[in-house]
Amino acid sequence: MFSKTAKKWDQHRVAEISFLQEQDGPPERLLKEKLTEIFRKNRAVERAYLTIGRLGEETGVVLGLATRFGPEEKIVASVQTVFASVFNSDEHLDILFLTAEQETELTQVCKPSFVA
Repeated sequence: MFSKTAKKWDQHRVAEISFLQEQDGPPERLLKEKLTEIFRKNRAVERAYLTIGRLGEETGVVLGLATRFGPEEKIVASVQTVFASVFNSDEHLDILFLTAEQETELTQVCKPSFVA
């Protein structure tokens, strides 16, 4: 999982995450539209999900990505640029490069916001 704090990226290995529901609303729909534009050009992202996830005691918005080649910092940087254009700098977005198991769990509570 990647998250941006204080203008740097932190990468964490996630042992277990629970997906609660799709994150949706007017600003989230705008974010999804802008991300779709990037993902169509990139071709590495196969599916994307904007969800609320719980990691331990913390709950937050997570962008789950199913990709062709696994985690790529180029994708993370592109997502952060788009996210920053929609939300203020105090907000953050966790990015999770999904395993097949995680994606199966996620599809039980959330539909993809992007499909290649």
